[in-house]
Amino acid sequence: MAVRAMGGTVWVWGADRGIGAPNPLAWVDGIPSLEDAVVVWGPVPLPQGWRDHGEPLLLNGGAIGFADMEQAVLRYRLRRAGVTMSDGEQGAGSRSVRQVQTRSWSSRRRLIVRIFQLEPVSIELLPSTINGSGLSSGRELLEDEPLFRRAGRLAVRALYAAGLHCGIVEAVVLADGTCAVTAVRLPDERELRSGTIWNVALRRFSDEWRKRRKTISTDEAAGSGILIGADPEFLFVADTGKVVSASRYLEGGHGSGCDAVVIGGRVRYPIAELRPAPAASPGRLAANIRQLLLHTSSRVTDPSLRWLAGGMPVKGFALGGHIHVSGVPFTTRLLHQLDSYVAFPLSLAESANDRLRRPRYGALGDFRKQPHGGFEYRTLPSWLVSPMATKAALALTLLCALETETLDYLPSLEEPFVEAYYAGDRTKLSACIDPLVQAMSATSSWRDLRSWVEPYLNAIARGDQWDERADIRIKWRIPPYD
Repeated sequence: MAVRAMGGTVWVWGADRGIGAPNPLAWVDGIPSLEDAVVVWGPVPLPQGWRDHGEPLLLNGGAIGFADMEQAVLRYRLRRAGVTMSDGEQGAGSRSVRQVQTRSWSSRRRLIVRIFQLEPVSIELLPSTINGSGLSSGRELLEDEPLFRRAGRLAVRALYAAGLHCGIVEAVVLADGTCAVTAVRLPDERELRSGTIWNVALRRFSDEWRKRRKTISTDEAAGSGILIGADPEFLFVADTGKVVSASRYLEGGHGSGCDAVVIGGRVRYPIAELRPAPAASPGRLAANIRQLLLHTSSRVTDPSLRWLAGGMPVKGFALGGHIHVSGVPFTTRLLHQLDSYVAFPLSLAESANDRLRRPRYGALGDFRKQPHGGFEYRTLPSWLVSPMATKAALALTLLCALETETLDYLPSLEEPFVEAYYAGDRTKLSACIDPLVQAMSATSSWRDLRSWVEPYLNAIARGDQWDERADIRIKWRIPPYD
C-alpha cells in the first residue's frame, strides 16, 4: 500500500507506472479516499466500489468513455456549446483522436493546445507551410499574447463540452484572427512519458493539491473564509424599445459602471453593470447589490427608462450574472456542481427569449480565473430580475463552495440533462431538481442557506418564469417605485 501524503494524494488511473510516476496507481498501489484526487488518463473503466472509501476528486473522468464517442456525437456537443469549428484532416491515429470535420485546412496556421484541469499548459503555433518532412517546427505562445487567450478559451470550452478536463485540442487560425477547432484528443502514451509537459503539469497539480488540503484543514478550524462577489448586468430601455447606453449615466464607476460590446465594428458601452463589495453571506451581498441599485437610481436622470435584466431582454443584448468565488480551490468538480446546482435551477425560470443567449453565452462550465485569486463563474444569466432569484443564485453558489466535497449528485455529467438545458426543455430538466434538493438537504450548510433558496425552488415548482420585460426596480423597491 502506498503511504498517503499528509493533506491528500494525487493518484493516476488508466496509465502504466512509467507514465504515472512518481504518483501512485489508484486501486493498485492503494485505495484513494475522500481527501485524494485521481487523474484519469485512459479508457479503462473504474473498479466497482471505487467510491466505497469516500469519493475522491475524479479529474478527467470523461476519458473513460471518450475513446468510444462517435465523431458525429462529438461534433454535435461542441456545436451545442457554441464551439467554433472548422474543416480538418487527421492522419491515421488511435481511437482517442476525434476530428470535428473532414476537409483540408493545411493552408492555415495550426494550433496545438494542451490542457490540464481546464487550464492551457502549452499552446504551440505551427506555420502553414509544409516541407518534405511535414509541418515545420512551431513556437510556444506566451501567456500574455492575445492569440494564447483566444485559443485557450476556445480549447477549454471544447474540451469541457467533450466531457474532458485534460487533453489536446487542435485548432486553426482563421483569416479574421479568430480560432476554430479541428480535433479533440487525449494525449497518447508517448506524450505522457516522464519529462513531458504532462508530467510537469501532473507534478505541479500534486503539489498544489497537498497545499490545498492543508489550507482546507486550517479553514475548517477557523471558519470557511469563503467570499462571494458578483457583477450582474442590466439595460436601460426607452419607451420606444431602444437601449439607452449606460455610459450616458454610469461612466466613472463608483460601484456601478458599463460593459463594452462591439456594435457595427465600434466599441460601445450600452450595458449597465453592478460591482458590489464581496460578502460571506448571500443576504449581505444582496444588500450590497440593492445599495448599488439605489445609488444608480440617483445617477440616472430619466425615470421613464425601464431597467431590464434576465438573459436577453432585448434582442442582441445578452446579459450575464457572473458570480465570483474566493477562499475555495477551483476544481472541475466544483465547476460541475455550479452547473448542476446553480445553472440548472436558474434556467428553469428563464423566458424563451432569455435562452437565445445560448450557446454563445451561457455555455455550461464557463469560468475565468481571477489574477487576484479565486474565479468567476460566467454561465448564468442576469438574475437581477428579482431579489428572490438573486438570493437563490448567490446562496446556491455559496453552498457549492462550502460543500464541494459532499455534493456527489451531478446531473451536469448526465447527457439527457445537458441536452435539456441547451434545448430549454423545462420538463426534462426539472426531473433533476428533487435529487438536487435531497443532496443539498443532507449537507451541514443547508440549515443556514435554505431560507434563501426555498422560495425560489417553490416558485419553479409552480412553473413560474421571470418576466424579462418587467422593470427590476419594482421588485427591488427602488425609486420611483419605492
